[in-house]
Amino acid sequence: MSRARRAGSIAAVAALGLAASACTGPEVNEEFNDTEALAAMEAFLAESIAELEGFPGFQSRSVELDACGYGVDRNEVLEGHDTVHLSYVFPEASWEDPLVREAYPEELAEFWEAQGHEVEIDRDDTGAVSHVSAVREDGIGLYYRVWGQVAIEASLGGGPECVEADEDFTAPEPLGGVQPDHDSVPQGGFDDGG
Repeated sequence: MSRARRAGSIAAVAALGLAASACTGPEVNEEFNDTEALAAMEAFLAESIAELEGFPGFQSRSVELDACGYGVDRNEVLEGHDTVHLSYVFPEASWEDPLVREAYPEELAEFWEAQGHEVEIDRDDTGAVSHVSAVREDGIGLYYRVWGQVAIEASLGGGPECVEADEDFTAPEPLGGVQPDHDSVPQGGFDDGG
């Protein structure tokens, strides 16, 4: 192989390597820290459930703060940042209720579209809604999931988008009548599982 051709091949491989590493860097949303992101998720959810007639409340809430992982295998961590995930589960007694399983996802899809959010609807083989998502311009997304259980979840950017970690992380009171023994919230910021 000629020296010029080898240099061209090396440059191409280096460019591919740089492109791959650029694609796997952390996705950071500069608009929020984790406390602010959770508050925005809760406000979006409160606005959404206010549209639901006969709303039965929620059984549980779970807030998770996970490390800001990135890289090809997401094994690198951006210090001082985390991801925020919020999940509310409807009471088990309502999981088969047509209002919760069928009417609410359709109503929320219409409401979110009317608000100008980016909305996607997934249907199962019978045509029933299995998943509805709405993502706002600021990256906050809500996801209504109708699987075995029925839940509404929230995250940033439709996935693991990172925000700055607030050392004084706080969570608002849960929505929908969730009782303290069914409310899972990390205290004082990033929960590293340790």
